[in-house]
Amino acid sequence: MRLHMLCVSPSPTRKILEESRLPAWATDHQKLITPDIKNSHSAPEVVLLPSGAPSPASLTQIVAAGDITGDGRTDFFATAGIGTDDQLWAFTGYHGATIDQAILLSASWKSLDIVTVQDVSGDGIADLVYRSDLTGRLMLRKGLADAGGGVSPASLATEAGSSGGADTVYGSSGWYSSSVLLLHGTPDANGDRIPDIWTTRSDGSVRFYSGSRTALSGPGTVIVGPTSHWKTRIAIG
Repeated sequence: MRLHMLCVSPSPTRKILEESRLPAWATDHQKLITPDIKNSHSAPEVVLLPSGAPSPASLTQIVAAGDITGDGRTDFFATAGIGTDDQLWAFTGYHGATIDQAILLSASWKSLDIVTVQDVSGDGIADLVYRSDLTGRLMLRKGLADAGGGVSPASLATEAGSSGGADTVYGSSGWYSSSVLLLHGTPDANGDRIPDIWTTRSDGSVRFYSGSRTALSGPGTVIVGPTSHWKTRIAIG
């Protein structure tokens, strides 16, 4: 079995699972190293990816999903730049040093960003919220339950295969990457049991968007006013 080596800092060890947009990678063959933003003196952690996974050097985004498959282990979604297009991947069964499965969900993911993979609709099954940089919208794709428990990753691969058979508009306008520099979906932060979204905007402000079961409303809450400092940040979390 061919294994990739994915190196991440262990402080905290789940750091790989929490970044919504990856910082610049340093790669050495199949070894992927991320700088430890919080503890620059700690040694990197090595995580082995299964055979068939994309090269760590091609990864452009990694988003934590928690345990969405029901096996008791953390899962995460990732995008990889392959050739002239991007791909959407699910990495399931994180053991701390290995990943059980790497599942290619879509070979056509260009101009799309993962925002969150959590239960948004409230039916107990994980959903996918993503941004289209072609339309400036956020879209919601509802997941289907797997016979073995949790979500069926395949139901998040295409609009047609999802619950309801169609993606719905979750954020109606103004979400272009030129305006919203960073998007970071998080578990519920305000006590309503719905996942939320944090952003940094082109004016340097940080905004909080309270999640909705159907679609976001309003301009969000300004947490940090416009400042040049937040225009150059590479991650929220």
